[in-house]
Amino acid sequence: MRYLVDRSGKFRSYLGAPPPELFTVGLLRYRGDGVSLELTSAGSTALDAYLEHKAALDALPYTLTRNPLREELHRADEPIRILRETATGREITPGATLTDPSGHQVTYLGPTMSSDDCGATWRPTFTARVSCPDHGAWLYPPAALGAVYDAEPVAPDAQGPQ
Repeated sequence: MRYLVDRSGKFRSYLGAPPPELFTVGLLRYRGDGVSLELTSAGSTALDAYLEHKAALDALPYTLTRNPLREELHRADEPIRILRETATGREITPGATLTDPSGHQVTYLGPTMSSDDCGATWRPTFTARVSCPDHGAWLYPPAALGAVYDAEPVAPDAQGPQ
């Protein structure tokens, strides 16, 4: 089996051989010594196009999502969407016990959270996080739990005791 030796740093690292397709389509070739690799002009053009495409993608705005499967209650100092039972309109607070679609008793943890400013501020989304003692954390649309979220989030200081 052929492999590559990367001697660019202090320590050598060994890499698997590149896919044969890179040679077949003319992006890579072996030098005259039969060991060293070099990019062909087509390979260089393809690499430049990829780097331009990657830079354009990196420049797009993006949204972070905090690990939705973390098994912790919603933080009291962050905004929250109020989850209400569909049938009664009663508020369901983090820590309440619900029944999931499979009939298991689960603990409501709060909504998933996302951020558009690299994590400086977080806002609640419309997916409910629950914890099942036997199966860890799960995500459900509120309707699967017989509930619905209010349209607008509530600021932490506006949340009163329930």
